[in-house]
Amino acid sequence: MNGKQLLSLTLVRLKQVVGLYAFVFIPMWGMFYLNKIALFGLWNIFGIVPRTLDVGSLIGVFASWTMHGNFAHLMGNTLTLIQILFVFGLFENNAYRTTLKLIVASGAVTWLIGSPLSIHIGASGLCFAMLGFMIGGALFARRWGYLLACIVMGAGYWLIIKQGLMPQQGISFAAHFGGLCAGLLVGANSKHRYAETVV
Repeated sequence: MNGKQLLSLTLVRLKQVVGLYAFVFIPMWGMFYLNKIALFGLWNIFGIVPRTLDVGSLIGVFASWTMHGNFAHLMGNTLTLIQILFVFGLFENNAYRTTLKLIVASGAVTWLIGSPLSIHIGASGLCFAMLGFMIGGALFARRWGYLLACIVMGAGYWLIIKQGLMPQQGISFAAHFGGLCAGLLVGANSKHRYAETVV
């Protein structure tokens, strides 16, 4: 790849970063304020209720990442996603498709392993799924860009994982652990064409 091609690819990927921010943050922030102003908090009742087959819980598998209890909850997930989405936008061929896969996978695993009679909301499952994807891609799929990102941002990411996997009152361990496991699995199977050995 020559300099001109590298510059062109970099510009394409930076545009993808901007698009990915819009793709994730507009629904997250839009639904937070719509829920607060017009829906009187009712959107959050559609969170994930583990192993429950009602419509509300199934909506949660796909949409719980747009539900947040308060502004601090929303901001915490937003600050984490700003960093991770930037890396995704740079290294993924189709970051939108990968993000959708991780939303569904993390929601499904949370639905499977969560405590009964609990409700799970927030984008932290997606955050952990994306972290797991990066780690799985780096370790098992030879995604060297993600390996570099894990090394450069390692201390911060490992702190997030460590804190998130410590059971705490009011924090969804199932979403964090489930998201991480889902991300590891998807990431481990994410080898790109350029990572394959030609014989």
